[in-house]
Amino acid sequence: MTNKRLLAVEDSRPVLKLIKHVAKRAGYEVDVAETLAQTKALISSGQQYEIATVDYALPDAPAGEALTFTLESGIPSIVMTGSMSDEVRDKLLSQPIVDYIPKETTQALNYLGKLLVRLQRNKSIKVLLVDDSKSVRTYLSSLLARHNFIILEAENGVEGLSVLEQHSDVKLIISDHQMPHMGGIRFTAEVRRKFSKDEIAIIGLSGSDAGSLSARFIKNGANDFLKKPFCHEEFYCRVIQNIEHLEYVEDIQRAANTDYLTGLFNRRYFFAKIPAYIKKLETTAHPCSVAMLDIDHFKRINDGYGHDVGDKVILDLADKLKAHFNDCVIARFGGEEFCVFMPDFDYQHAANELDAFRIEISESSIQHEDHDIDYTVSIGFVSTIDHLAAMVSRADEGLYQAKEQGRNRLISIE
Repeated sequence: MTNKRLLAVEDSRPVLKLIKHVAKRAGYEVDVAETLAQTKALISSGQQYEIATVDYALPDAPAGEALTFTLESGIPSIVMTGSMSDEVRDKLLSQPIVDYIPKETTQALNYLGKLLVRLQRNKSIKVLLVDDSKSVRTYLSSLLARHNFIILEAENGVEGLSVLEQHSDVKLIISDHQMPHMGGIRFTAEVRRKFSKDEIAIIGLSGSDAGSLSARFIKNGANDFLKKPFCHEEFYCRVIQNIEHLEYVEDIQRAANTDYLTGLFNRRYFFAKIPAYIKKLETTAHPCSVAMLDIDHFKRINDGYGHDVGDKVILDLADKLKAHFNDCVIARFGGEEFCVFMPDFDYQHAANELDAFRIEISESSIQHEDHDIDYTVSIGFVSTIDHLAAMVSRADEGLYQAKEQGRNRLISIE
């Protein structure tokens, strides 16, 4: 059960109903306050809130007093407002709010839902700030912290590269232009030698009036550029836009490289990535093995119980493979056929683990309605290093022989 809790401060019950619906879909438990007095009572009770949505104008707090109270109580706050005068907007942006959302159309609630999900995802996303000004880094950190990012800092491009060596999972870099030792443009070019635009996004920053600076940053590999000083809203829009682009690319790559049913890698990814792994093991004189597995009499399961149960069997085998061979690369080649690449497994190690797995499968079953469904696997494997296609072919030959010899067997072809 979720322990994330949101405080919804809102005097309009129809809007409140929509906020509760959106927040629960995003995984939050919701407490409700319709007045400033109720807000104070809930917070004073000691209940901890991860975030609050706050109506700017309440009957007993017409000028943002509820927002002031939630912020002073240390609760990150999203402002919901029906008034969007320049005066109100400027007042909101002068405070450390997460965001503000005009209650103009139903899209406001869609935006809130996306924002709540975004704030959760950001907790695992690292952002590297590269700027020689401590005050600028502090300011940018405060903005990013409101959106739950993990923040790393460097004073110049040289330090930035050092931080990247230690944190290769950084997703976004925000880099100033003029810095000692290594400036932003050269730093950007150095980052691009190791990381593509689809791996790390870079936003260049500068207070310079040089019109060509944005183009220079982008031509050297930056994804985006912001001129200082900038508006909070533009900063967040640029940051989120670049993060979401990376996630979109990751989703496309995941769909292209993984099996839709099991989440395992597919044949395409396996043959694209494993050859380099084999070459590395071969140059360091490390062993490796490749195994091909197939579910015995799988057609009988599909014909007897239906394809949904067949899928359950495939998922069960995939889960057991991931648990048993957690240091290996596992792929579903299609149908009931799987392949396992086993780095650092010599012949005996591979034979022992694969046979133990075969026995584990033969002694287990899955439940379907009132039935225990048993199944077995046949396995062929090879431990003589060769190019991948040859190793898979020989493992497949071993699998064929295991089937011919009665199934539920392990056969090695060297």
